[in-house]
Amino acid sequence: MSARPLRELIPQSLLAGRWVAVLTCYLDDSGKDPQNRVTTIAGYIARDTGWAAYEAAVEPIFEEYRVKILHAKELRDTDGDFFGWPVLKKQSFVARLCLARAPHLMMGMSMSAMKSKYEQRAAESDRKRTVTPYTFCFNVVLDWIMRDIRIGGSASTEGVALILECGHENNPEAEDQFYEIRKLHKIEDILRSISFVPKDNCRAIQLADLLAFYSRRDSNALIRAKMKGDDKYPIEVMMRIIAEGLPHRALVAADFDEASKTVPYFPFGKPLP
Repeated sequence: MSARPLRELIPQSLLAGRWVAVLTCYLDDSGKDPQNRVTTIAGYIARDTGWAAYEAAVEPIFEEYRVKILHAKELRDTDGDFFGWPVLKKQSFVARLCLARAPHLMMGMSMSAMKSKYEQRAAESDRKRTVTPYTFCFNVVLDWIMRDIRIGGSASTEGVALILECGHENNPEAEDQFYEIRKLHKIEDILRSISFVPKDNCRAIQLADLLAFYSRRDSNALIRAKMKGDDKYPIEVMMRIIAEGLPHRALVAADFDEASKTVPYFPFGKPLP
């Protein structure tokens, strides 16, 4: 299976001449995966021309390493296309992808929320309805895109298209939020479109998957350390490689304080200011 560029997966009218944020999510049902306490949504933003250049640049790397599809979990587990790979080969492959990424993409983003605390605060609130942790993270990333000093001004001028990995059970809620936000703030000319594409044949989604998978692992390590009262925690070498050479904005929401109307965030990983 060969990867298809975003321009073939999404109508050109939704992409041309604007910023494109490509996002994916890691979310486990609460209680079924005690090792993963957080929901994470993560990805990258670039102009449509930047994504086209990135996809063209990385395809020879995939061919050289004989990788058809980048599944981050398979990479971590040395499974699938990565069966038998030593650690250094994995790191070399990811480093090559990230080096190719740097000239073309603008910024990486990773937003995580502690699931159990979010659900606790939602139950304690007097709101008739609260969004899922997935959509909370989605809304924060959307706010970053519109306000970040590096991209906010250009995004407001040129418009933004959002592309998410298809198949997630909470995608319909995120899509509803997208259109509600557009209507509420009268920014239909800025938030242009939201689309869903499969990961298996899209290099852009696979890159977002890589960031989401490893940033969630880092977020879990941070939460575990904080629960033990430790301000230090080990950051995986792979996460350091992914964070190298490109600005990343990332946070972990560990509580949701209704009394003060603030969300106290843990800063995420030293490599990602």
